[in-house]
Amino acid sequence: MTQRVEAEPHYLVPGAVFDATRSLFRLRTGGSARRVAEHLVRELGGHLVPAGTDGPDVIQVDVSFGDGEPLLPAAAPGSAARALLERYLATFLLDARLVLQLSGQNELLAESASTDSLTGLPNRRMLERALGRLSADDTVIMLDLDHFKQVNDTFGHAAGDAVLRVFGHVLGATVRGRDTVGRFGGEEFVVVLPSMQGADAFLDRLRAEWLTKRPFPVTFSAGIAASTGDPDETVHLADEALYQAKKAGRDQWIWALARRPAGYLPTPDYVPAYLRDAVLGNRGPAVQLTLDLLDRRVSRERIVVDLLAAAQREVGQRWYCNELTPADEHLASGVTAAALDMLMSDETVPPADGGLTVVTCAEGDFHALAAQMFGELLRGHGLGVTVLGASSPAEVVAEYLVRSGADSLAVSCSVPIFFPGVLRLIDVAHRQGIPVIVGGLAFGVSARRAERLGADAWALTAADAAVILSGWKSEPPWVSRAPMLVDPVALRLSAQADALGGAAFDGLAARLPAMADYDERQLARTREDLVFIVGFLAASLLVADYEIFGDFLDWLQNLLARRGVPPQALIAGLEALGPVIEAVDTAAALLLDRGRQGILNGPR
Repeated sequence: MTQRVEAEPHYLVPGAVFDATRSLFRLRTGGSARRVAEHLVRELGGHLVPAGTDGPDVIQVDVSFGDGEPLLPAAAPGSAARALLERYLATFLLDARLVLQLSGQNELLAESASTDSLTGLPNRRMLERALGRLSADDTVIMLDLDHFKQVNDTFGHAAGDAVLRVFGHVLGATVRGRDTVGRFGGEEFVVVLPSMQGADAFLDRLRAEWLTKRPFPVTFSAGIAASTGDPDETVHLADEALYQAKKAGRDQWIWALARRPAGYLPTPDYVPAYLRDAVLGNRGPAVQLTLDLLDRRVSRERIVVDLLAAAQREVGQRWYCNELTPADEHLASGVTAAALDMLMSDETVPPADGGLTVVTCAEGDFHALAAQMFGELLRGHGLGVTVLGASSPAEVVAEYLVRSGADSLAVSCSVPIFFPGVLRLIDVAHRQGIPVIVGGLAFGVSARRAERLGADAWALTAADAAVILSGWKSEPPWVSRAPMLVDPVALRLSAQADALGGAAFDGLAARLPAMADYDERQLARTREDLVFIVGFLAASLLVADYEIFGDFLDWLQNLLARRGVPPQALIAGLEALGPVIEAVDTAAALLLDRGRQGILNGPR
């Protein structure tokens, strides 16, 4: 007789535990470990009380890591929060302490790998990483000590080392806040300032301090370049300006003429190579390609936008054209998530200056990568950010906004059919007085669609969003708590898109005899296309922007052509939808017919 063995139950690990575990790789101090532990306790449903508090709710485990007043987690016995804390918190605290111990052991090794031994400044390796994060508003200054070779030749290398050492100390003492400084090599140094306004004042301060501290009568020259968006070009411009300053007599600085290349795109040649590995699930080569671009001083923002996001768009397009399977799409998305994590994991992010922005996908959108990319880029700009999962229901987001104490909500939307979900998210945030910023491909290149949905702001890029959100910290916008008035027909069409598309599909066979030879997959795609047509029609009506529907029909016609489907099939589909939409709203049916006429008349 066989003995029956009870299977051990499977547990769904909360996302907060995964987030905290990922944070272990970034822990460096007790303070950072304390913040992660406090966040984990709250995310698991518990709360924190001062040490010395008694009672059945209190779990006697200190989560302060010696930073500040001791704190203990608490949750009611028998509650779900208590079970989660008892299951996961102790393990996390133990792992965090081990990480901090190893971090302390490796501190000297890390310092030697990132610091110039003579000057104590960051070395060229660290400078190149900083240059890889160059933003549009930054300024690069290239400095060089004048006649430095003569000091070495006349007084010896020890004197030269003394000059470099003192200059490095003065330079390091002159930078402020988010300024970055390092030794580029030899007697060359680089400074990155977060704006164009302070470069001359910085060099004036540096010169005044250097004149009082220099061990030999050595001057310096400098070249200044405003960021062009391309780190390599910006450094080259600063170097050219430095050469002009030397040529003009030294002991001075010169500004370069900034040239921002039109449509600058540093990574297009890499997208096909990246995708070849991504769709096969080959994480190693794809991630390495991403990191290689970083080593070539392509900024993280450009890598995310021009490589990772572009690759994901191409994956979606190829999947919809039947060139990739769902498995291929999932493999590629997993590789891109890993590449994003590695790309941002070693970034030195400026500390968040208070405030929390919650980033989420539009409700209904199950592709979370766009929101994750957006959230990581906002973190890189020094904002406190929490990214929620894909298609978080509005009521769940509302509850989290209250629980987290968030002061703003950012909604990412790539496809206009999810505008009703954006609308619901804006509504629940506004009911709490929380402002909302939106962005993504679905909103186009102006604020018009965002305004029609009631958003408080729209941003084309993460850098633009960071500027707006930073401004909200000091001057929060006024938020109306009343719901946005929108076209109810649009909402009805969106809610009934599947049923309406299905009804049109049932009548399409009579208009399109070729359907008799369709296989099961082709039939499913045809029905899906009809549902999408209704969804985009609803989106156009919702924001009163009829280009959404026209652009979608152009895209769909090209897509069908790549599938080998003639234009007559799309026309037949629109004709089948006509009476179905007419039964809901005459104006919507007129817009549908306008799209059909556009296809009959040829490309717009």
